[in-house]
Amino acid sequence: MRRSPTGPAAAAPPARSSARRYGPVLCRLLTAGAAAAVTWYALGRPAELLRTGAPATGRESPRTGTVLDLLGTGQVLPRSVLLLLALTAATVTGTLVARNLPEPARAGPPRRPAGAPPAPTARPGPDRAAGGASSNAAQALSPRSPPPPARFTHSAARIPSSAAELAPYAVLISAALQGHAVDAVLPLTCLALVLAEFLATGRRRPPGGCLLGIAAAVQPALLLFVLPAWWWRGRRPALTAVALALALGTAARLVRPSLPAAPWHHLSAPEARSALSVLLRLGLHGVPLLCLWAAVALTVAVLALRRCSRFHADGQVLLSLAVVGCASVLLSPAAGPPDLGWLLLAGVGRLGRRPEDRALWPLAAATAVLLPGSVLIPRPNPVNSAVVRAAGVLLAASAAAVLPFRLRDDPLWQARRAPAPAGPAPPGRTLPPLLPPRMRPGSRPNLLLELLLIQVCYGIYSFVRNAPPNRSAAAVENAEQLHRLERLLHLDVEGALNGWVLGHTWLLDLMLDYYRVMHFVLPVVVLAWLYRTRPARYRTGRTVLFATTGLALAGYWGLPLAPPRLTPGLGLRETLAPAAALGPEPGAFTELSNQYAAMPSLHIAWSLWCALAVVTATRNRWVRVLAVLYPSATLLVVLSTANHWLLDAVAAVPLLAVGCLVQYALTGRRLRRPDRDRPALSRPG
Repeated sequence: MRRSPTGPAAAAPPARSSARRYGPVLCRLLTAGAAAAVTWYALGRPAELLRTGAPATGRESPRTGTVLDLLGTGQVLPRSVLLLLALTAATVTGTLVARNLPEPARAGPPRRPAGAPPAPTARPGPDRAAGGASSNAAQALSPRSPPPPARFTHSAARIPSSAAELAPYAVLISAALQGHAVDAVLPLTCLALVLAEFLATGRRRPPGGCLLGIAAAVQPALLLFVLPAWWWRGRRPALTAVALALALGTAARLVRPSLPAAPWHHLSAPEARSALSVLLRLGLHGVPLLCLWAAVALTVAVLALRRCSRFHADGQVLLSLAVVGCASVLLSPAAGPPDLGWLLLAGVGRLGRRPEDRALWPLAAATAVLLPGSVLIPRPNPVNSAVVRAAGVLLAASAAAVLPFRLRDDPLWQARRAPAPAGPAPPGRTLPPLLPPRMRPGSRPNLLLELLLIQVCYGIYSFVRNAPPNRSAAAVENAEQLHRLERLLHLDVEGALNGWVLGHTWLLDLMLDYYRVMHFVLPVVVLAWLYRTRPARYRTGRTVLFATTGLALAGYWGLPLAPPRLTPGLGLRETLAPAAALGPEPGAFTELSNQYAAMPSLHIAWSLWCALAVVTATRNRWVRVLAVLYPSATLLVVLSTANHWLLDAVAAVPLLAVGCLVQYALTGRRLRRPDRDRPALSRPG
């Protein structure tokens, strides 16, 4: 009779809760449903219907146009087929990526399944931590390169499997919102076909090379994957892929002989993201343009192939495929934002010496792929617009040939970020923080990552703030009701203050400069001071500031309110010019922002945040006094220049309080803590 084991090894694993068991599935279903709804709606727009119903306009390549021709010129069938194709590609891509996320290298050789042949040992080369080309790169590129090790679990991966599964749906949603719904279907499908060619397993898998051949027929630049297929899978799959791509391409040319080989006349379009488009915007034309583009693309392709073999031998199969895909983006003469999906896949690579630096690369890649330039640059001009359009190509070239991705046996690859030490729990608190410990550290974050986060958040804030439709009549009516309420409460001080300031020209100019400059400069100064001297308090204060700003958007959408200077009949203004000369909407920022976003006042909320952050972070008496005087001066300025009502400033107080509560619910940290702010040390794990 077999005895039951005892001891710690026999302890039953803890039962998974219903939230952990069904939460990821529910989140995936909701994301897929949102992607399906947004994509279906976007495919019904007139511009998207023109692309599916009239591909002969020349915008698409012959192969893409042939696929669209096969769907017919109607509306329901092309939309249904494209939607089904997009959802299938997103599901396949997310599943394959989530199943192949790498983990740190084991101490001993990996265990192989029973009956599997032993894998040859890779020859170590110098500069392994740099992830670049080494002296024995030719040996690594030989057909005898070791096959990828057994599929790695994602237990210790930096990117959660749930994020990997949802990323393709995010690409669909982003492309649909940016007006590229049709353009996103085929690139995402080709990405799924290439991943399935190299990562799919099972008896129902198509013959080797077929999936890669279909993908290369749609996007010829993907023929670059033929060399990895030759090295890792053999000669027959590689030749099959080339033959199938040529056959399908020839058939597409016979069906549609009128279209050019590439949409050259669309390279200067604003949505173009190819290397050829970037060089064209620099002023190059003709033969010099083609020669420089060919030299850059071929150089990046060679370096990417060398790095691909190195990462593949290290077990980072996704990263090895991603660098080749990024090189194919440079080889493609025409590419749009959806074609940068390979850059998003390259986010699995690890960079940086500190764990706090790791999130910079995947977030930068996701920003370049998912967010439109209008979010990154709220007020575009020809210079910064060109920089944003070229950012994706530059990041793709860097990922393919330059960025020193860590290898799995590097100690810096395995370093984990230590969470901040938990302070004494306040009395009466029973619920734990909503964020897990690994997401609420106390160490100093990466500076570039923080700047990127601030820029993206401010861009989203500006976009949402200015997105409401013009509701001037409702805003003026709400302002008149608010003015009557202030008169009833004897709080209507705006008229007296504005009349007094208009009588002193020097004081009016000083207040206008204060209103334009201090609102943005002083919060940045306080953030920089906290980041440099008190990193734990910086994270807390930054979360409070972001939460407060995000909550203010609800007021701008739900309650449009005209400021006193835009309320007729009061005679309040912020300049000495006559009201008739200013037009219907005077003001310093009339053409730059939503003029009816006055309730609540972010000028007062941000000034109160500055005072609160400084007072709780320092013991210097004079600094505290100056910090307290800053909100008072801001209140005087916004009332005297007729930019806000007094009740707007009053509403900023509970807004900041709710922002503090949101931060406390997420992290469990108080603004005033007895423990010292010491950066948490990184520990290997």
